[in-house]
Amino acid sequence: MLKFYSEKESKKDILMAIKNQNFNVLKTLKDDQRSKVYLVEVLGNRYVYKVPTEKNKRVWQRFLSIFRGSESKREFDNYNKILDEGFKGPKGIGYFEKKIGPVVVDSFLVSSFLDGRNSKLEDLSLVEKELRKIHESGYLHGDSQLSNFMIVEDEIYLIDAKMKRNIYGGFGASYEFIYLEESCHKKVFEYDNSIYYRGAKLLNEYLHFYGKLRKKIKKFFRGKEKKS
Repeated sequence: MLKFYSEKESKKDILMAIKNQNFNVLKTLKDDQRSKVYLVEVLGNRYVYKVPTEKNKRVWQRFLSIFRGSESKREFDNYNKILDEGFKGPKGIGYFEKKIGPVVVDSFLVSSFLDGRNSKLEDLSLVEKELRKIHESGYLHGDSQLSNFMIVEDEIYLIDAKMKRNIYGGFGASYEFIYLEESCHKKVFEYDNSIYYRGAKLLNEYLHFYGKLRKKIKKFFRGKEKKS
């Protein structure tokens, strides 16, 4: 079963054109094992076309799609939430899903194109202000690295923001600032020694340790497979 969803019926033509390969790729924005993202021209206008390749193929993600839909659907809904909460970000045009029974096996998302640039260190004060605004609204960004705050005409636009309710309080907010600082590759914030910051710092160090350990284990077993 194929599903083309857009809040405006007229926008479904864009989704159908992309599904039928009737578009021009103007620029590859991202192409790795996780996702493919392109700036495309469709029916005379520019859009961002995103295929979450990894989550489309993973067995567990396909199983979860029975209950919560595809990654493309969730990201589309999240774009709307960002705008509804008074923040700036790309506008979701629509999404496509291919299902076998209740399981989503393929999907893609189309959104508006933001003609701006990724934020840099010199934009940090603007980014910090926006992140605090998110926290004050009761949310977490979800992926608060510097490059996920875009500058468009001197204003901050959110990209790849998950906008999850902050059920962790000061602990969650502190962790996001630690994550933001890491993406700057230098110390940029002065923290207090609160229990929230100390707890978030410990979690961050543990996640780094766990990530490195997993890589070593995978490398070890891959080496054994090659020898055999």
